[in-house]
Amino acid sequence: MEIIHILKSLDKKGISLAVELTQLKLKGNISQLSVEEKTFLKENKERIIDYFVKKDKFYFFRDVLYFGNEELDALDLNDLRSSGNMLRQLPSRINKTISVTEYKEIKKITKEHNITFQSLFLAAYRALLYRYTEQKNVILYTNLLNADGKETLFIKNKIEDNETIKSLIGKEEIAIHAASAGGQRKDLVADQEKNTLLDEFVKTGMFFFSGSENQLYNPRPEGISTSYIDILINDDEEQFNISIDSHPSYKQEHIQRLLKHLVNIIKNLPVYFNIALHEIDYRGEGENQILEYPDPDQSQAWEKENLIAKFEASFNKYSTKTAIDFEGKLLSYGDVKYLSDKVAYYISSYTGNEKSYISICLNKSEYFIPVLLGVIKSGNAYVVIDPFIPEERKKSLLEDISCKLIFDELQLQDFLEKIEYIIPSQLKPNMHQDDPVYLMCTSGSTGKPKVAINTHKGLLNLLQWYKNDIGIGEEDNIGIISNISFDLTQKNYFAPLLAGATIYLENTGLYNIPGFIDKNKITIANVAPAVFSSFTDAEYKVLGSLRKVIFGGEKIDPAIVKNLRNVVNNIRIYNSYGPSEASDVSSFYEINKENTNIYPIGKAIPNVKVYIMDSKYNVLPLALKGEIVIGGIGVGLGYVNNPSETDIRFYEHPKYGRLYRTGDLGRLLEDYNFEFLGRNDFQVKLRGNRVELQEIESATTNYSSHIRTVLANIVSSNSEKYIAVYYSSDLPINNVELKKYLTKYLPDYMIPMYYISLGEFPLTPNGKIDRKALPPVSFKDTIQTAYVEAKGDFEIKIRSIWAGLLNLEESQISTNANFFAIGGTSLKLLQLVKEINQLKEIKREVTPVNIFEFPQISELAGYLNGETANSDNTKAIEESLSTMDETLSILNNYSTE
Repeated sequence: MEIIHILKSLDKKGISLAVELTQLKLKGNISQLSVEEKTFLKENKERIIDYFVKKDKFYFFRDVLYFGNEELDALDLNDLRSSGNMLRQLPSRINKTISVTEYKEIKKITKEHNITFQSLFLAAYRALLYRYTEQKNVILYTNLLNADGKETLFIKNKIEDNETIKSLIGKEEIAIHAASAGGQRKDLVADQEKNTLLDEFVKTGMFFFSGSENQLYNPRPEGISTSYIDILINDDEEQFNISIDSHPSYKQEHIQRLLKHLVNIIKNLPVYFNIALHEIDYRGEGENQILEYPDPDQSQAWEKENLIAKFEASFNKYSTKTAIDFEGKLLSYGDVKYLSDKVAYYISSYTGNEKSYISICLNKSEYFIPVLLGVIKSGNAYVVIDPFIPEERKKSLLEDISCKLIFDELQLQDFLEKIEYIIPSQLKPNMHQDDPVYLMCTSGSTGKPKVAINTHKGLLNLLQWYKNDIGIGEEDNIGIISNISFDLTQKNYFAPLLAGATIYLENTGLYNIPGFIDKNKITIANVAPAVFSSFTDAEYKVLGSLRKVIFGGEKIDPAIVKNLRNVVNNIRIYNSYGPSEASDVSSFYEINKENTNIYPIGKAIPNVKVYIMDSKYNVLPLALKGEIVIGGIGVGLGYVNNPSETDIRFYEHPKYGRLYRTGDLGRLLEDYNFEFLGRNDFQVKLRGNRVELQEIESATTNYSSHIRTVLANIVSSNSEKYIAVYYSSDLPINNVELKKYLTKYLPDYMIPMYYISLGEFPLTPNGKIDRKALPPVSFKDTIQTAYVEAKGDFEIKIRSIWAGLLNLEESQISTNANFFAIGGTSLKLLQLVKEINQLKEIKREVTPVNIFEFPQISELAGYLNGETANSDNTKAIEESLSTMDETLSILNNYSTE
């Protein structure tokens, strides 16, 4: 009776026994079962099947039906489906023919190598599916070539590295024989019970007929399957007729392309017989020319231009015009030339003729952009480092980069004191187009930030695209809204100076963006979409000066586009895409009024190439998902002092030149625009910030030797995305101290909101951490303080506002809780400021700066009542606000602890 007891529990051991008993039953070994076991299986058949169907259909199919414990791939052909609900009304069949001459060549191969047409065609199709999906161990169905040909076999075959068509055909022969002898057959159409289980995992296969035997195949009855692609091979002794019958959910154009690719492989089998599968060209020359490269009209040759010469021409042309306006402090184009020349000479006194990296660690001011230009003119490359990032992180960055000079506020003061005595000689640094021009710090998978190196030619090409294709003119006002060290910000420092436009900078603009745009009549804004997501209708109404908005860094909410169009009917809105490692922007797309929901990332900018590739650097056809790979003039030099990471991401291709693998997934649409589909690793975008979860995991692991396992994850709570860190430890961990430690090594946008200690991590059947099974986060997983009840009606009203914004119960919010520690983001902060300023009881208005000063309800109430003066940290906080990432407007997850 113990076995029945275990089975009834259906725990891990019980499941295993249920599988074993069910296998015996399915294979006909009923005699090995006891009466009780037979009774149990009969009475609990539905329960056992239901468990596996609901919990893990593939596990049921793999372990219970036929294939033992071997790892299999559930074939993913979703890329071939129609988008949305666009379905064909009925299944349809498309056809192609293998000619008499090609038929004879294939027949010759089968005779020479003593193989069957069936194994040859299955191998060709499996090879194509491998090239489409890179899945190596899938199951295909085919018919048993016996008297009636109605029975179906399931053929499992695993593709090895460097597999050839020849070796794969041999394995197909063995697999077909094994399946025929092993009883792995069924009537695919008639066996409704198993068909539902198979549908998710065995989506396609081949049926073989001779002469008129294809009449034996009937199209699938409606509703019996939702994912089939049946390939029918008819041998009439003179030629092969190949047709495809597919479910209406698959797009006809994609199925036609699949058939074309399959026929291309079959026709060329004599050539491809001994070639590795990943080297087979299944597309054909015409399709290759389109994909490699889809936009042939790219004749602009900025590579021969000189970046400094371009600036000098502009400075001379617009010498008296205002170039920079920093909070009313104006610099003309002539002033910018004067200052940048002197900065160049000043920096050269430190670097000599050596080309070096110069760290810029300054606040926004009228001198910020001239300093950057001076670095470039001196022949060196700059890297902007936010002055307010954690000291340990800043120290680590500077050590890794080995900067020749750290140009901070003290260095700027020294320069200004000496400026009258600096007489710039005619500097003629030996600059080349492939020289570094600026560095960009990015998140790193090894636990340390990576520093990407961009070149003169890449930056100049970017600026020319921005000036000419987006269109910047002399009358434009460009607002620097984003973080000074953000990748998309760099082009906004320089492109306007090539066009005679005016650049506006403010330290206070980031927490009153609508006011900043309205006051300065900004015409062009380049930001992450999240900046606009918190604007009220009234704030949108003051954006009427905007002529163009270029979004980048994250998905665009259609509501933002709609709100902007309601304010400015003729506004032009763009979606841009590109990695820091390839000069910021690689592609762009203008969002027309007809676009309502899905916004592609567009086509490549001039002289840049964007590909969708597999892991072997093969360009994929239209519609197929692959990695976005960047080529052309914008690709950078790699990472500073990090050859291993450079070798992983950058590659010198014999055909396509220097390439950068982005780690992003995408596909090429029918109109040759690219679509972004997410990441292929654990790097994520959080409110526009590029976050490497492994960097968070590494920092958490380093906190204590008692921490055994760490996993950082992006979680959703109250319609917001946050970072959660899960860990297991030998000893209890103080989460407050852990968070304090992380703030020393990670930027604020990478500090987790939730801290969850687990005894053991949930695992998949393969022994890997099961992210889907991690426990959901809750309020108790945030950093909390001892509960203090609200005092008086005023504190209760503030608490009520907090509860509404954070979607919490008022009883959960202590008056000494930190707003940013219990779910507050800077976008919610802006909403908080608006709602508090509507309270009649307040004696003074509140600003985001004040929330940073007084992030607790009790402190904030005292300030609003006039009982507390501004803290001494106001200036420092205001300065820090000027450097916050654009998508947050101000620091995310700020903590005073």
